Amino acid sequence: MKYIVYRLNDLQYATPIEEIQSIERLLPIRPVPDSVNHELGVSDLRDAVISIQDLRIKLGLEPIPFGRETRLLVANGIGYVVDAALDVVDVEDTGWEMAAGRRVWRREDTLVLENHLR
Repeated sequence: MKYIVYRLNDLQYATPIEEIQSIERLLPIRPVPDSVNHELGVSDLRDAVISIQDLRIKLGLEPIPFGRETRLLVANGIGYVVDAALDVVDVEDTGWEMAAGRRVWRREDTLVLENHLR
């Protein structure tokens, strides 16, 4: 199965490619009053309004400022902010191991956590 590998802080995550509609550069974000902490606001993506969420905050990681490599993973009308989109890889189902209740893939000297955006 193909996965998109991306970075959040010092960790790498992989999401099945079929969950991702597109990968975009960061768009201008318009705040929405009374939003949940990880919801940053809304943006206009090719004439469609999408919600923007900080995936770091949603996963309980420390937020950091956006940089040049910051990207949006767009899935189901939501743009998830990630630090960088790294790669598209093919990982056999047997390549995943269970650890701490999560699926983990050993990619060379890095551990990659599986993350679904549903």
